[in-house]
Amino acid sequence: MSCPRKVFGVLLLSAGMTGGASALPRAEPETLGFVPARLALITDTLQHYVDAGHIPGLVAGIARHGRIVYLESLGWQDVEQQIPMRSDAMFQIRSMSKPVVSLAVMQLIESGQLGLDDPVSRYIPAFADMRVLADATGSDATTRPASRQMTVSDLLLHTSGLSHRTSALYVSRGVRSRDEPLSQLVEKVAQVPLIADPGTLWNYSISTTILGHVVEIVSGLPLDDYLQASILEPLNMPDTGFHIPADKLTQRVHIYRLGADGMQREPDMDIPITRAPPLLEGAAGLVSTVPDYLRFLQAFMNHGELDGQRILTETGVELMTQNQLPDAVLPIALNPQRPMRDLGWGYGFSVVIDEAESGFARNNGEFGWNGSLGTFSWADPQTGLVAVLMMQIQPSGAYNLSALFKSLVSQSITQ
Repeated sequence: MSCPRKVFGVLLLSAGMTGGASALPRAEPETLGFVPARLALITDTLQHYVDAGHIPGLVAGIARHGRIVYLESLGWQDVEQQIPMRSDAMFQIRSMSKPVVSLAVMQLIESGQLGLDDPVSRYIPAFADMRVLADATGSDATTRPASRQMTVSDLLLHTSGLSHRTSALYVSRGVRSRDEPLSQLVEKVAQVPLIADPGTLWNYSISTTILGHVVEIVSGLPLDDYLQASILEPLNMPDTGFHIPADKLTQRVHIYRLGADGMQREPDMDIPITRAPPLLEGAAGLVSTVPDYLRFLQAFMNHGELDGQRILTETGVELMTQNQLPDAVLPIALNPQRPMRDLGWGYGFSVVIDEAESGFARNNGEFGWNGSLGTFSWADPQTGLVAVLMMQIQPSGAYNLSALFKSLVSQSITQ
C-alpha cells in the first residue's frame, strides 16, 4: 500500500491553524530563540517520509518556556479513507503511559498514603513470598526464595524482578488479557517467578501496571477515575484516557506496520481502543495527543505546577526527573546487546546522565520516554524545551525518525 502524496499540514500561527482550548499558549518562534527556516526544515524533512510512503502520518510539537512555537500535523490518520491528520489526533502512547501513572504514585507518597520503601505485599498480599528463577536465561524452572520483598521504589525503577508484559514468561502463562480486570492480572503476575532479586537488576517490565493497582487500593478509586480527578483534569488534558470515546472517533489514528510490501494496516486489539477496556494498563494503556502531552511535560518543567494547578511538589518532581538508580544496576538496556549508557531512570522517566554516550543530540538532565508505536517525548531543563512526536507505526524505530526529529529540533535553536 502506498501513501497518497497529498499532505495536510498545520503550521503554527498560519491561517489554517486550529488549536484546542487545552493547548499551551503560543509564541512567535523568533521570540524564543528559534529560526523559522530551520523549523520549516523539520516539516519538509518529515513530510518527505510521508510523501515517500514510508509512514502514514504524524503530529509533532515543540514548546519552550511554556509556549508552543511549532505544532505540525502531516499525512493521514486513516490512509484507506484518506482522513487527514489533525493536530489533536489521538494516539496510543503505550509506554509513555508510565510517567502518568508514576505521577499518581508520587502524589500518594506525598500525601502520606504510600511510602517508597513500603513492601508491595502491604497492599497486594500475593507478592509476600515471591520466588526467583535460578536461571532466568535458560530452561531450568528451579526457583528459590527472593532475597527480600519488592518495594514501591522497585516498581517505579523497574528493579522489581518482574518481566515485560510481552515476555515469554508471561505469555506462556496467559497473564495478560485486555478482557480481564487489573486485579486479576496482578494476581496472575504474583504467581510467576521473578527473574532476579528485587533491587539487583534493571529490567523494563510490567511494574507500572502493578503500581496502577496499588493506586486503586490506596486511593479507593478505579485507576482511570483517579487519573482523571488528580492529573488529567487539573492539567487540562481532555484527550487522554484509556480509550477513545464515541464522541472523539474523528480524532482516532490507525496503526500501520511497515514491511517489504509497504504499509499494512494493523488489526484492532481484542478489545479495540474505541472501547473502555476491563484492563486499565498503567504501563501501556493510555491514549493521548501531542497538545495534551506537551502540557503534561510542561508541568514538570514548571516544578510541578501548570496554570495555577499544582500536581506535585518541587521535591517530588526532582525525584521523578533525576536518576535514582544505583551504579550497581547501570547501564540499563532494553536489549542486552545495546546498553543505553547515556540513560538512568527516575521515579517515572528516563534521565540523561551522560550526554557524551548519546548517539544524537541530548543534554544531561533531559527526561522523557517513548512508546512502542512510534511516540517520542523529552523535556530539557537546560534549554527550557519540551517536544513530542507521535506516530502509529510498527516497528516504532523505523527510519530512526525520533532521533532525526530531535537533532533537527536542536539545530533550530540559536540561543
